[in-house]
Amino acid sequence: MRHFVSIALVALLAAAGVSAQDAVPKELVPIQGTWIITSANGQDVTGQFGPAAALAFTGNKYTGTIDGDVNERGTIKLDTTKKPATIDLNIVEGDDAGKLQLGVVEITGDTLKMKLNTPGVATRPTNFDVEDGTFVFTAKKKA
Repeated sequence: MRHFVSIALVALLAAAGVSAQDAVPKELVPIQGTWIITSANGQDVTGQFGPAAALAFTGNKYTGTIDGDVNERGTIKLDTTKKPATIDLNIVEGDDAGKLQLGVVEITGDTLKMKLNTPGVATRPTNFDVEDGTFVFTAKKKA
């Protein structure tokens, strides 16, 4: 029954001229798209030899890639009422599948800054300082 309701909702939205992208909850709108990682743990990674890392967000789902190869997939939950905003990554595919990864996020224009704790650790970072056991990165939105 739930599947039928989802199909009916998508069909209704399409008939009204509303795309699935338009149906994205407002707190997820700023993070939508593909983000190319430009720095990791305080080190500039642009223009270096080696893999290019990216995160792509579509609705409440994300895909992590390295040199175009998928290394992780999952769903996200954002809380923009918190300062800084919080993000939960529910990892469903990859080395850490089945784990929740907690973090904080800041989006300013075409720049995303995120700090994530180790997958499975139940505490959330509260700032963007580089610390052992966390991953801090900056990314630019792909045009």
